[in-house]
Amino acid sequence: MKELIIRSLTGLIFISIIIGSILYGRFSVAFLFLLASILGLLEFFKLMEKGGFKPKKSIVTIIGSLIYLIIFSFSIDVTNFKFLFIIFPLLVLIVALEIFRKNDSPVSNIAFSIMGILYVVIPFALLNFFAYGNNDNGIISIVSPNHPAFLLLGFFTIQWTSDSGAYLAGTTIGKTKLLERVSPKKTWEGLIGGLIFAIMVGYFISYFIEANPIHWISISIIIVVFGTLGDLTESQIKRSVGVKDSGNLLPGHGGILDRFDGVLFSAPFVLAYLHFIDLFKLFL
Repeated sequence: MKELIIRSLTGLIFISIIIGSILYGRFSVAFLFLLASILGLLEFFKLMEKGGFKPKKSIVTIIGSLIYLIIFSFSIDVTNFKFLFIIFPLLVLIVALEIFRKNDSPVSNIAFSIMGILYVVIPFALLNFFAYGNNDNGIISIVSPNHPAFLLLGFFTIQWTSDSGAYLAGTTIGKTKLLERVSPKKTWEGLIGGLIFAIMVGYFISYFIEANPIHWISISIIIVVFGTLGDLTESQIKRSVGVKDSGNLLPGHGGILDRFDGVLFSAPFVLAYLHFIDLFKLFL
């Protein structure tokens, strides 16, 4: 009972912080996910260390933070698109710095250092494009014409609803294992239940903000499919290094990666979908 109370209280605070940051403004969103990027990156490196690898945590965390800030500054039109090319020299710098370290597995260290940025930092940074938008694209107006904050708020609402629906369906009627060798508790029934709940919420959001339901239903499907892949990927990483949770920052919920595993995979694909629709409009 005590564990359930702690888990529920942590979840309530966690959700309140995210919703509050979204409603407060784009800079609170930027700060929240910068912090999540740093903490998530450190968690990822800790997992890699348990696997016997030694990524350069301090330097890569600084570089990851710079990459996050570059992407964020572009998302609010502070910098030109050309500034994004600074990211590539920063990634090359990670490779070059490994030369000066005495280590038996330099290639693996480089690979996991760069993977940490691609897996954790860049998806978090991309969430800034969901928050109020910028002047160079119309992705916000596609799905939330009158309420700029509702794209990011709706994205997380669907993500949480999908997780809850999958849990309820999986624990009550779940029998057919989804991918037992990676995540023994996940079932196809849970996945379908999460999908049904997500689509229902996506449709309700579109009705509430007077947006095209097709786009919100599509976003719901993308979130469930790729969110599940993200969950399975993180489970595989944890299983490979022999741990249950990625961290213990969130009592009853594990670490940052445990709470955002689905977001890290689904966010880039939702953003790609929105830009594809925006581009397709040019040919209509």
